Amino acid sequence: MTQFIVRLIGQASSGALPTDGLLPLVGFRLLSQLAPLIVIAVFISTLLTLSRGWRDSETPIWMSAGQSLLAWIRPVLSFAVPLLLIAATLSLMLSPWADRKTVEFRRILDARDDLAVLAPGLFQERRRDKQVFFIESSDLVRGSIRNVFVFSDDPSGAWITRAKEGFVKQDERGDRYVILESGKRVRRAGANATPTEYEIARFERYGVRMNAAEVRDDPLEERATDTMTLIERGTPTAHGWVFYRLSIPIAGLLLTLLAIPLAYVNPRMGRSMNLILAILLLMITLNLLNIVQAKIGTQSIGLVAALFVFHGALAASVVAFYYRRYRGAVGVFPALFSRRNEKASA
Repeated sequence: MTQFIVRLIGQASSGALPTDGLLPLVGFRLLSQLAPLIVIAVFISTLLTLSRGWRDSETPIWMSAGQSLLAWIRPVLSFAVPLLLIAATLSLMLSPWADRKTVEFRRILDARDDLAVLAPGLFQERRRDKQVFFIESSDLVRGSIRNVFVFSDDPSGAWITRAKEGFVKQDERGDRYVILESGKRVRRAGANATPTEYEIARFERYGVRMNAAEVRDDPLEERATDTMTLIERGTPTAHGWVFYRLSIPIAGLLLTLLAIPLAYVNPRMGRSMNLILAILLLMITLNLLNIVQAKIGTQSIGLVAALFVFHGALAASVVAFYYRRYRGAVGVFPALFSRRNEKASA
């Protein structure tokens, strides 16, 4: 998000993006990235909370009272499931909508008049009309620009236009004009003219019609297409995005369950190692998610097979960590289990 905001600010400072487009684009981007952020937040918060229970000897007391690690599953899920449902809604519906709105908003910005993004003190080129504009200052209250310089390369030759002041005017038909006042236009007298021969035209008022581009209606990218349309389309890349959107909440649920045995901390050693291991597992999971999505796009594996293989491997890892930690708990409290066996035999 920080890198995205920095890029947007850079585009706005160079005049490539209107400043009024910053907040909508940031909001759409945040909404599209919110699902994996919620998954990461749920995993980390569960891990930190339970690891503190181990560090403060609360979890050993819990287990010595006859409870096991499995007893943590219900309270953890009561916290995580509502958030993961929100992540599923975002991943399957709202994130594609946000990406679609980002694309549409970008198209509208590209179709706007280039003068809407002119910033004082910068030479800026109009992409469609072979013109370079420079304005020294602008008056937002009056809606005017001052000390305007325009270089234009039209079929009649290259012109340099200089004016003290200007403003944008819209007529009854909706056509927009840039009106320059108290200026002059200069160009070479002709192809065979000497370097000192110029044509100079002075004017009190000079108007240029600004033709805005039409909004493009190109096909949307697959990341901006809704999930049902991707399923109906059935292309490998479409199935890759379906896999990614379905995997976000499912992987979030499995990672939350994984945080319970992963939270074990030796009070004498601190909790740095389990945090490093947790972050490493989280990075591996997210990277494997992207790798499997790419493999689906290249038809190396099908959608259903990828869902079973990826989440099956993640579920097997969860079971393995529970088994390892449960055996460790038996080893930590041998006297407790021996007393239980004696009572049972009695």
